[in-house]
Amino acid sequence: MPSLRVTLGQIAARAGVHVTTVSLALRDSPKLPAATRERLHSLAAEMGYRPDPALTALNTYRSNVRSHAYQSTVAWFNNYPEQSQLLRSPAFRNYHAGMSQRAKELGYELQEIWMHEPGLTHGRLRKRLQARGISGIIVFPQPEPADLPPFAWEDFSAVSLGYSVTSPQLHRVTNHQFRSALTLLRELRALGYRRIGLYLTEEYDRRANFGPSSAYAAYDRALPDEERVPILVARYRDDSARIGRWLADHRPDAVVSQHFGLHNICRTHGLDVPGDIGLACLHVNKGESLLSGVHQSDRQVGRAALDLLVAMLHRNERGVPAIAQHVSIDGEWIPGESTRRIGDPAPWFLDKPILPLPDAPGPHAADPSDRS
Repeated sequence: MPSLRVTLGQIAARAGVHVTTVSLALRDSPKLPAATRERLHSLAAEMGYRPDPALTALNTYRSNVRSHAYQSTVAWFNNYPEQSQLLRSPAFRNYHAGMSQRAKELGYELQEIWMHEPGLTHGRLRKRLQARGISGIIVFPQPEPADLPPFAWEDFSAVSLGYSVTSPQLHRVTNHQFRSALTLLRELRALGYRRIGLYLTEEYDRRANFGPSSAYAAYDRALPDEERVPILVARYRDDSARIGRWLADHRPDAVVSQHFGLHNICRTHGLDVPGDIGLACLHVNKGESLLSGVHQSDRQVGRAALDLLVAMLHRNERGVPAIAQHVSIDGEWIPGESTRRIGDPAPWFLDKPILPLPDAPGPHAADPSDRS
């Protein structure tokens, strides 16, 4: 006969506190002193308490379907020199929209902090946030990859969006750039393209944590020589002459890039899109008709960032983490007018299982224990 489950009421009776106190303690609520939380956690473990998964699921369902009362305000940092510049980016607007929607569902409000506000020092910013009871921060992508100025992160829970914040190493949420690039390559090969090139700027590849170039390197390793096209990584986005030479020298039948203007550059060099060459973009918007590419699920990135931050607030987790978490969100393929079917699907190598190497003949046979 299964043993009876230890309840919160039993823990509360043993500890001499109200059952609500036990519930708050086991959720690491900052409303209780740390000593009280630790004492009740220890008592629960001693008594063999285990959460009821069915009850937890029911509570989660109830929490998701009901309207939440106001919890607190979350700040989001805008570090662009011109305040309105950040939300001109469709991706960043979608981050904000997803974040705002999730905040509303959970009872949080959002407040923008423009880091270039006249007279706003980091000391004044800290005092302003504390005076308004704000302990959670979401850091939006930076104008270019860079370290953030010194700040009292130890007083706040913080999450960054994307990889452009190079220091401090906060928990971050972003599109899975490596998988997005592989998605493009896989879809292009399904359309019959075989000689697929990759053109990037150095700045974009760094912002994407080198995900696109790393994915292409893994892809390139599996190709026969006749299908290989060397990567073009340019310092300047509009280096039309260099791009033209690369296209002429290597004659790719499709190109993956982050550069929307590549469409016009190809035409400048006498290439019809998609008649002579296919183009696929690493980041397109839903509803895009001209360019094929990957939609990077920007709204889901914003929602996931808010969820991660709220979980940190509930755990009273402050400061720069010892080990940062990276939450990566998949994108989805969006077909557009810049690609077409040009033949039978080309083989896709990276989904095949890696087979064990056969033993070499003679005295140099492979050691079966030396396979990882």
